[in-house]
Amino acid sequence: MRPQSLALLLLLAALPGTLHAQAPAITDSGDLPEYDAGNPDAPVVTEGNLAASERFWPYHVGLVRPWRPAGREQPLPLGASGVLIRVEAGGTARIDFGRNGLFEVPVGETDLVERANRVRRGELDKMAPNYVLAIGSRLVDAAADPPKPFPFRDVTEQRAFLSVFADPRGPAFEVLAKSLAPLRERDGLLTILFPQGEWPDAEVWERLRALGWPVPFVYDHLADSYTRSLAAEDAPPPLLLLQSPEGRVLFQAAATPEGVAELTAALERALPAATAAAPAAPR
Repeated sequence: MRPQSLALLLLLAALPGTLHAQAPAITDSGDLPEYDAGNPDAPVVTEGNLAASERFWPYHVGLVRPWRPAGREQPLPLGASGVLIRVEAGGTARIDFGRNGLFEVPVGETDLVERANRVRRGELDKMAPNYVLAIGSRLVDAAADPPKPFPFRDVTEQRAFLSVFADPRGPAFEVLAKSLAPLRERDGLLTILFPQGEWPDAEVWERLRALGWPVPFVYDHLADSYTRSLAAEDAPPPLLLLQSPEGRVLFQAAATPEGVAELTAALERALPAATAAAPAAPR
């Protein structure tokens, strides 16, 4: 198949929906395993325990009063709704308000805690963990030949996600790919590439396979928007971002040899390797 035809095929395969404007559509209900985040017996969610209560983070949050971001003349209105990207340290929530912008908002300015308690009580449904729902239907399976959408169910089975924001044309990309390749065997971890720059999907697919690193990657027409949502301004690409299924940041570092070395220790904390039983001592 010619690259142009392959790129068109991948574009048509991408699921519809404006990025972060709404929960991505799942075309086949069989792709979505049963998921129930509610647990009324869990401690009440407060601003103080939001990080520990990530299971109950709602997908959407709204403002409980008008709020004016720094550098903006007009405030966002009461009730303005956005997608919760993650809860940050220091009592703020990173929220994508779509056309109104992406901001870190004080939790107290939002209904995040109230909605989280509704999820906890089983009054507000969640289709899947937040990061899984946001990214799971937007991936190309580079291990498939020809390429196809990465199975959503496979995304739901992971316990952590390594988001790699890098330019496949970059001079250090081959070294980065080789250093991260062993992580494909790590149980419970899914590595996802967010290609930086203008890269047709077919070329990304070919590049990853040529390097022996066929990890799933985000469709080219979505990669830039997801990069802006997920990567903080003070941590620009090339970047490694280790996240929980809800999107909580477990580790981040520049995508350098030093960053990869630090990632190893972070993975041991997030996904401890199974320890084989010691052989019995001879009697």
